Amino acid sequence: MEPIAVTVRGERRWMLIHRCTHCGRLRMNRTAADDSVLLLMQLAAAPLATPPIPYPGPAAPARDAMG
Repeated sequence: MEPIAVTVRGERRWMLIHRCTHCGRLRMNRTAADDSVLLLMQLAAAPLATPPIPYPGPAAPARDAMG
């Protein structure tokens, strides 16, 4: 099983979503007190770092005729 995402259920209840590396089945497990908060935050932020639709980034500033 490998952790692939984090979700929140109810009030302040973080849950880890795991995928079986053998069959691909998804499972949800409660986080434990000894889970790394840094790794949980990285999992939570992963969708923001890799959006499903490519973002081209900010447009280049227009250059004027003098510059």
